[in-house]
Amino acid sequence: MKAQVQEKQVIEYLKEMREALLQEIKSIDKTIEGITGSKANSLTGFIPSSAVYALESKANKKVLKPVEKFDPHSKLDHKISYALTNVGQGFKEDILDVLQQAQPELDPYKLEKVVAVRLSYLLKNGFIEGRKIGRRFEYTLLGV
Repeated sequence: MKAQVQEKQVIEYLKEMREALLQEIKSIDKTIEGITGSKANSLTGFIPSSAVYALESKANKKVLKPVEKFDPHSKLDHKISYALTNVGQGFKEDILDVLQQAQPELDPYKLEKVVAVRLSYLLKNGFIEGRKIGRRFEYTLLGV
């Protein structure tokens, strides 16, 4: 299981690197085009424009990475990522249980409100995945 997680992380890193390099190539092509006034031969010319657009949008999209170790001083996003890493997939209540166990001194009412708002934001902006079951969402990290 651990090797499979590491393999996924390596693949994800390589995909991100590839997308960053494609962005750099496009930038270089635009510079050449601006200087010479003619279209430069580009590696992106071999890729359909729809695929290039998809790569650009994925390159700009941020996702929450799995967090193995809890840090009480980290941002709420990292704490949510830690909870989702431990739970795998779960509802808001599952995430709250993990966070309450990690930081029992926090006010449960305030924590529930803050986590609910943040989960909504993360889901709406594509940082995490959510599957609607009834009136609730089951949350997971992207690509996990």
